[in-house]
Amino acid sequence: MNVTLECIPCYIKQTINTLAQTEITEEKAREIINATLPLISTLDPQRTPAENSTIILRRANELLGNEDPFHKAKKESNDLALELLPQLKDRIQKSEDPLLMSLQIAVAGNIIDMGILKDFDVEKSIQEALAKSFRRDDYASFQQGLNKAQEILILGDNSGEIVFDKLLAEQLFKSGVKVTYAVKDQPILNDATMEDATYVGMTDQIPVISNGSGFLGTILEDCSSDFLDVYKSADLVISKGQANYESLEELGKKDRRLYFLLRAKCEIVANNLGVKLNEMVFCRS
Repeated sequence: MNVTLECIPCYIKQTINTLAQTEITEEKAREIINATLPLISTLDPQRTPAENSTIILRRANELLGNEDPFHKAKKESNDLALELLPQLKDRIQKSEDPLLMSLQIAVAGNIIDMGILKDFDVEKSIQEALAKSFRRDDYASFQQGLNKAQEILILGDNSGEIVFDKLLAEQLFKSGVKVTYAVKDQPILNDATMEDATYVGMTDQIPVISNGSGFLGTILEDCSSDFLDVYKSADLVISKGQANYESLEELGKKDRRLYFLLRAKCEIVANNLGVKLNEMVFCRS
């Protein structure tokens, strides 16, 4: 998925959101924003939004002198999700189709991005999300593939929702396949890293690997050889979140192992998917 002109305001918004995680002055924040703006003209329009966003954000982090501005927010998101875990696990156990319910919970948990905001009712928002079905739904074909699969790779997305990914991994493991979960090698925005996986107990449950990259999404040419070995050997790959969709959507047209699990949180991605803003999908390209 290539960038469009509408991606440019998002680069700036992500930078502002990053700066908002710190205690720098408004004057310093303006300096950093002004310093990153010239980079926009140098970005390759043939690359994905995830790649170009990373270039801007890395520069902002360098100017901040802080490689992980979202560290505190990520911990808060993880703690919030862990509080909800027991009731969501109970909901899965009582479901007629526990695997389908775990998929819905895994993508509904994406809304926890907003949960670090004051007075935001995360529990209510997740319940509302679970009341909706996937707008694009390739669950039936996924089940057929699962019946033949031996190994599944989950490409993780954010902190917070990684807690709900534990429930998905648990259900997949019960189906008799080996499940591996991949996280970022370096902090970028609020994406999950090995520190998050350890904190929420994912590493106690299934193998967790670093993808060897600090880019948003999954940029295969930037990933480690160890990760690529696992990626290539997987019979099915669940790609979570927008950035992973942006970076793998084109590949997914050829690689039919790829299933995308996400909420369309921007108009460009929604249009690309053929759905409305904020609708959830579990689909192939």
